[in-house]
Amino acid sequence: MDRHTISVLTNDHPGVLQRIANLFSRRGYNIESITVGGCEIEDLSRMTIIAAGNRQMRDQLILQLSKLIDVIQVIPLDLAPKLSLN
Repeated sequence: MDRHTISVLTNDHPGVLQRIANLFSRRGYNIESITVGGCEIEDLSRMTIIAAGNRQMRDQLILQLSKLIDVIQVIPLDLAPKLSLN
């Protein structure tokens, strides 16, 4: 299984993180890592989520996340260059 990194821009309201985590849970996908914090735009938060799965799973999650009311933007970061620590 591949690891996929997804950036999610959301409204900064109570319960948004729970709704996103529930989406993963309902689909049976595991969140390996999640980081949430404020972003450069007032009243918005950015989530960076790492999940294991195939490309079809990633595409399905992106579609489902995009349908949530408080989600503004979903960006897959898989195409970013890999960091080498050699």
